[in-house]
Amino acid sequence: MRIAVIPGDGIGPEVISAAVSALDVLDSMFGLGTELTTFDWGADKWIAEGVGLPAGALQMLQRDFDYILFGALGDPRIPDMAHGREILLGMRRGLSLRVNYRPLYMPDHTIDLYRENTQCEYVGVGGRIESSGLVDVAIDQCIYTRDAVTRFLAYSLADAVAKGRHTATLVHKANAIPNTGALWQDVFWTEIGKHPSLHGTEEYVDSFCYNLIDDPRRYEAVVLPNLFGDIAADLGAFLVGGMGMVPSASISPETGFGLFEPVHGSAPDIVGTGTANPFAATMCVVLLLKHAGRSDAATALRECLELCAASPAATPDLGGQGTTQSFIDAVLAQLTERSDDTPQHRAAER
Repeated sequence: MRIAVIPGDGIGPEVISAAVSALDVLDSMFGLGTELTTFDWGADKWIAEGVGLPAGALQMLQRDFDYILFGALGDPRIPDMAHGREILLGMRRGLSLRVNYRPLYMPDHTIDLYRENTQCEYVGVGGRIESSGLVDVAIDQCIYTRDAVTRFLAYSLADAVAKGRHTATLVHKANAIPNTGALWQDVFWTEIGKHPSLHGTEEYVDSFCYNLIDDPRRYEAVVLPNLFGDIAADLGAFLVGGMGMVPSASISPETGFGLFEPVHGSAPDIVGTGTANPFAATMCVVLLLKHAGRSDAATALRECLELCAASPAATPDLGGQGTTQSFIDAVLAQLTERSDDTPQHRAAER
């Protein structure tokens, strides 16, 4: 299990350090065989060297690694996020990470949000006309191809079925954006027809955002275009306790390669305060392990995280009195208590 670790900017190094410490304990408990390599790609490297993704980085990642554990990007010294576009968007497109999976874990209910990850307005097609230093015309074009939408929906709907979901909802705005909307509707109904156990529904994005907050249990699996998915997934964080609680997985349907990243961003205002919540970053380890087929280790870590998130050791955003370090120390203590019941421990005793 070869993992590239990219802590990035802001609180990224703080929360990724916590996540890696949990992964190290799980490795010893479950014999995961992890190999970690850390890369310094982020704002400091961009400012010092003008380098985001080094030459050959995408080929190296595909050749030498199975997964990426990613922190966050964003630095006040780079207000246009040029390095973020090159690094994160570069990896999403260059590694064909078409599917962004953002589960919303609530008490007794989970919503599986699947966001298309490589097209829409985010492709950067457009431009602007300026005069006297003012922008007079601005154009950002939404681009979708049938191939990309099909690959995204085929993977996402199959994954929803594998997770035991019975309903999948397509979120769009075809009444106001008819061309790409019609493409999504066409492909969605074609692909859902291949899964008899899955009931399909559609909703406009504005209605969906209202209903998501009003009655989240009406949803099981939700598939969204890139822009709508970006907004709706962050809105969904409200349901689970805030941005510090939501992990994500960006997956290549073709290769299975995955990038696992908390969605909270770099939070430069709290860097170094010790209050960054490591829950989402460590839950990324849970998603990574499940994707790698190690549900035993993933389940142990998730249970310990959820237990400690409700304890005084948790960070202030969760109502606790703890720090980043006290939170992850409590998680590690819980994991250590469980280590006596792992196959590795029982084998050592024999």
